[in-house]
Amino acid sequence: MFLYIFLFLLVLCALGLAIHFSLDKKIYYKDLKGKHVVITGGSSGIGKAAAVEAAKLGAHVTVIGRDVAKLTSAVNEIVSHCPDKTNQKVQYAALDVTSDYNAIEKCFSSIEEKSGPIFMLVNCAGMCICGQFEKMKIEDIKQMVDLNYFGTAYPTRYVLPGMKARDEGLIVFVSSEAALIGIYGYSAYSAGKWAVRGLAESVIMELVGTKVRLTVAFPPDTDTPGLKNEDLTKPEETKLISGSAGLHSADDVGKQMIHDALVGKTYSVYSVSGTLLTTLFGGSIENAFQVVLQVVSMGFLRIIMVGIILSFNNIVRNGLKKKNDVKTK
Repeated sequence: MFLYIFLFLLVLCALGLAIHFSLDKKIYYKDLKGKHVVITGGSSGIGKAAAVEAAKLGAHVTVIGRDVAKLTSAVNEIVSHCPDKTNQKVQYAALDVTSDYNAIEKCFSSIEEKSGPIFMLVNCAGMCICGQFEKMKIEDIKQMVDLNYFGTAYPTRYVLPGMKARDEGLIVFVSSEAALIGIYGYSAYSAGKWAVRGLAESVIMELVGTKVRLTVAFPPDTDTPGLKNEDLTKPEETKLISGSAGLHSADDVGKQMIHDALVGKTYSVYSVSGTLLTTLFGGSIENAFQVVLQVVSMGFLRIIMVGIILSFNNIVRNGLKKKNDVKTK
């Protein structure tokens, strides 16, 4: 028995060392001084919080959104956090990131002319409309896929060639814990966010051998204007399931997202459930410790995950029973 344990540990050590020396080295940045950071969906919520944190770290910041009044207000708030108000540039661009790619290319080219090459792109633009899939409006499904997926894919498509040519750059994709596990009421939303995750993990592999890095964020419920709109359509079952991860502040999520990207993390997670889900289902290799942890704990974690899924199924079953009871009264 002792021999088997010794051999198992030996194999784990060999695996860890092989992974450590095979992966690209992490790149660490302590600040963003003089760098140009662009945040889509930057007029409110997580996006604005990320913009404020980037400004605090000395970046030139461009926030992108559709509502000029909100963008103007966001710029004023971001400027107030700049340590070097004289030299730091903070601007906004009014743009629908789901529009024709040529419009995005033109807009991004213009903001680079004003504030320099984009060093960091944070894709925060997104939305959620909840509901059972068969009851959702077709236009709502399309709107979510357009914004959540193409609103990330198009800006990323623009910045990648320049970042690769300069051999530096950071990209952040804001996905969701709903991109790691299917959840009642999030069917159409999850599809778009799963697509974001799939794009991210593929691009991460395309960045091997370069000094460009991509971080995928998986926030749970976060206290934002977007969540308040989401709650207007969220079924009770969905509230019970998504609420199990707790409610997080936009400031905390936005700040951590920026710092996780700066230290080269592949996944940015904010809760125990996020850690569990990325350990079980994350497709990219973060580091040797992550892989060893997966090898050692996968069976145990899968048991926990099965229990969680069964509890979610029970919530849905109870909700269906209540609805049927109401119908029969």
